[in-house]
Amino acid sequence: MKLSTSQKALRQVLKRDATIRNLLEGLCEKLGVTFCFEDPQGQVLWGKRDDASRAIPMENDGEPLGTFYSADENAQPVMETLKVLFLKEWEKKKIGKEVLGLYREINMIYGLSEMISEKIDAESIAQVTLQEAAQIIDTTHGLFLMYDPEQDRVIEVADFGDNPKRSSFVKNQEALLKELIRRGTSAIVPGSRVAANPALSHLKAVMYAPLKVKHRTLGMVILGHEDAVEYTAAELKLLTTITLQSATAIESAHLYQKGLAEVKEREEAIRKVHDASQKFVPSEFIKSLGKVRITEVELGDLVEREVTVVFADIRGFTTLSESISPRDNFLFVNGFNNRMGPIIRRNGGFIMQYLGDGFMALFPEGAQGALNASVQMQELLREYNAERAAKKRLPVQVGVGMQNGKLIMGITGDSERLDAAIISDTVNTAARIEGLSKHYGASILLTEECRENLTDPGAFDFRYLGQVQLKGKNKPIDLYECIDGDAEDLRAHKIQHLPTFDEAMDHYFNRDFAMAAVTFQRIFKMHENDLPAKLFLNRSAHLITQDLGDDWKGVETMTTK
Repeated sequence: MKLSTSQKALRQVLKRDATIRNLLEGLCEKLGVTFCFEDPQGQVLWGKRDDASRAIPMENDGEPLGTFYSADENAQPVMETLKVLFLKEWEKKKIGKEVLGLYREINMIYGLSEMISEKIDAESIAQVTLQEAAQIIDTTHGLFLMYDPEQDRVIEVADFGDNPKRSSFVKNQEALLKELIRRGTSAIVPGSRVAANPALSHLKAVMYAPLKVKHRTLGMVILGHEDAVEYTAAELKLLTTITLQSATAIESAHLYQKGLAEVKEREEAIRKVHDASQKFVPSEFIKSLGKVRITEVELGDLVEREVTVVFADIRGFTTLSESISPRDNFLFVNGFNNRMGPIIRRNGGFIMQYLGDGFMALFPEGAQGALNASVQMQELLREYNAERAAKKRLPVQVGVGMQNGKLIMGITGDSERLDAAIISDTVNTAARIEGLSKHYGASILLTEECRENLTDPGAFDFRYLGQVQLKGKNKPIDLYECIDGDAEDLRAHKIQHLPTFDEAMDHYFNRDFAMAAVTFQRIFKMHENDLPAKLFLNRSAHLITQDLGDDWKGVETMTTK
């Protein structure tokens, strides 16, 4: 049998506390009094009752404590002393129980605060709230509700306990629940009202408290019991404290989720800007500056790198563009670039600038990738021309020139307008070499610096075309034609007659122009598209009649850029 606080206090006085027992025994002996005390169940807690004893019932706040029996006339002081001792013990136990209750409440609230602080969603907070409330408040059912103002709906977030009408409870009671949430007050529902509501037929006791934060009510928590327990004001206050804490946590979770969503939106916007910016300023350029994204670059950022610069140009673009409309012209250039760009990237390069009828590409890893890309572009171009021929369109030819060397990559401009720029004589030389590819009739033209930079020069076939003195330059440049980009029949011709070509070049540099002309003519007659052989045939024939100085070394001097 479970004893009340009053009954526990009385037993402590009469049976367990030796000091109090000695005090009562001494008082009884001094007054010559004997007494007996029985609890409400008839169990004797003190003395022995005789038939002559007078019975005096004892109670505390209306609660029966037992019966005091004594046959002595002067037993009244003993009974009064017993009452005083009991009240002191009862107050002590009552205070202890209240302190213990407060400790449990504080501990529970602290624990709840710690647990829900780790949650970032309403569902988890709701589940923890109901779980902790059930630990300290005697309840068999719980319901955590939130109001959605956008949908004007009450939503069940979490619950516990067997409710046969769970699926329809919120829907059928929504108007009442909205009103209670709107009021934002807490209450213990009278038993008569619980019994009168068919939706609460599985309960006999109900109380609720709002989920209130600042001046808004987010929802409510309802606790119930299947037995007719009487919820106290202290329990309602505790539930209110719990719901206030939960509401604050939910509000923080909402703010966190909102902030997280905003951060994700900003990150997505930055990512889109970054992705878009890479299409205007290559990411490889940004990385070369030691940056991750374009938003990190600043005016004046620069780095010196050794790279291979490649210029590609569509031959006869002006004539080609005059035969089509501006729109078709744009589509043609766009289609051409769309085919060539992936080849550049696939071989470790990136396109630094589109030039309308061509582009400039940089290869940070050197000439091997640059030359691979140049050959592959010529191969793809032949496939593209086959498609154009099927549509009765003019073929496209591309000249490629490259140079290897150091350059400055950096950010130039002013505080309002920045631009990615490269500054170097290497770039100017590469552009000039591309121009010379048309002059020599070569599809791919490169310098000695490029050839020396190749990691696997044996993968390609070359013809040496001598030296050229570019306008404005002090030193002549050694030029090579890479024949791997030529059409198959022309490439086979050049490889087959490569020793003859080298022999003709030796005659040329040794000033034996007649023999050089004869040898170049023999090569050219084998294939009329061997334009470098035709060029040197004409040069040799011209120089036969010229009076050359002793300082002539076969360097071709260019008078224009």
